[in-house]
Amino acid sequence: MKLGVIIEEKSPNYVRVSRATTETKVLAEISLERKELRISTGKHFLDHMIEELAWFACMSIGVVVECLKSRILTHTIAEDSGITLGRAFRVLYEVRMDRGLNGVGSAFSVLDEALSLAVISIEGRSNTFVQTMCRGSNTESVEDLKSRDLIAFIEGLSQGFGATIHIHLIHGEDPHHAWESAFRALGEAIKKAFQINEWRKGGIAGIKGTLE
Repeated sequence: MKLGVIIEEKSPNYVRVSRATTETKVLAEISLERKELRISTGKHFLDHMIEELAWFACMSIGVVVECLKSRILTHTIAEDSGITLGRAFRVLYEVRMDRGLNGVGSAFSVLDEALSLAVISIEGRSNTFVQTMCRGSNTESVEDLKSRDLIAFIEGLSQGFGATIHIHLIHGEDPHHAWESAFRALGEAIKKAFQINEWRKGGIAGIKGTLE
């Protein structure tokens, strides 16, 4: 799949990629060392969710978005950020795959009254299934972002990563809490997918699929 992502730097502990379209330019970087990487998408709640994703994945993550036209389209910002960050995850996964990685991960996470489940499987295929099962996840907006844009970010992440992602927002009255619990769970699931599993050395990413 042609996503137009340029790999600017890669090593077993650090990846930086960029992607430019007619509307946005996105820089994404991931480090397995604790670093202060810049997160600036132009949408405060999306920045916060990427921060949560990084904290629970136990990775330093940076995402910077530059809008190339005068209009600011939140859906485009969210989707393009997800695609670029997803490809950074994909590159890091491929660089580290020769040591044997789990390739799958799942986690429940909570924030006060909110509870979510996230599951990820890295097999080179992109699928996203988000079930908004609680009141807090079914509001039109959350802080300065549309709820649908958060789904677009997750869909972009799946596309760039080549991973199937399931997220169930199970409980939550407050929209902020509901979505934050989902991103916390996704971060934990990604952390587990990157954990060393020597049994799975050899490049096979999953039972039915492989990474190129």
